[in-house]
Amino acid sequence: MIIYRIYGKTVEITKTQKEPSTRRGVSSTRKVRGIINPRRIDSVRRTRRICLRKLLSAFEDFGAPLLITLTFSGSASDVLLSSRRLSYFQRRLQNRFPGSQSLFIPELSPRNRIHYHGLLFGVSQDWGDNKKGKRTISVGRERKERLFQKLWGYGFVDVLQTDGSPRLGYYLTKYIAKSTSEPLFAPIRLVRSSRGFPREIEVRGLLAEELYRRYDLKKPDFESEFYTPFLGNITKRFYTIDNFVRKDDINL
Repeated sequence: MIIYRIYGKTVEITKTQKEPSTRRGVSSTRKVRGIINPRRIDSVRRTRRICLRKLLSAFEDFGAPLLITLTFSGSASDVLLSSRRLSYFQRRLQNRFPGSQSLFIPELSPRNRIHYHGLLFGVSQDWGDNKKGKRTISVGRERKERLFQKLWGYGFVDVLQTDGSPRLGYYLTKYIAKSTSEPLFAPIRLVRSSRGFPREIEVRGLLAEELYRRYDLKKPDFESEFYTPFLGNITKRFYTIDNFVRKDDINL
């Protein structure tokens, strides 16, 4: 089976030895018969890959995001309540900034307080502070107007400007691995993206096979091979999209 994906400036072509099973063996919620199952290692890796693809797609569509941190003013140890409050905040954001998108990942502080790290796309950079290292170069509108803090409503908000580097995606996804080890986060989804958040373009079937033959003539930027008991031998090839036309790829 061939899977062709585009996200950000990357083309990823995956060739598997076996067809994936159509039977779904994973529950749609984190609760199964009242028992919270621990996350499998392969599930965590897959979550990180999906999250990174989404972020790289958002960088391509929206440009530089704001780096935003949501902190509770009091003791925040109820993970389900904090998750609902994050959902409220994301809906308020989209109402206030139509067309904006956000993605958040939780973290547990050394004092066992929940807070959220996120990227906010489609909102002007002048809302955030401009920092170089630990030195503040200029203060953003949020410091004066406290709009995001009002939208949050449960504590404090820190907003920083970014340069839009894809490294921000790798920085944010590191919190997925960190939060996986916290039993407190077992009942919730670790990646919380707003409705309509950009996703990678994915092609399967005959068109993906044709694209595989076309790209097989080109040297990949990176290639990896590995084995899984479910899909057999897997080969992944990565190309930079700068040298190819996305529209022509999809509409052969």
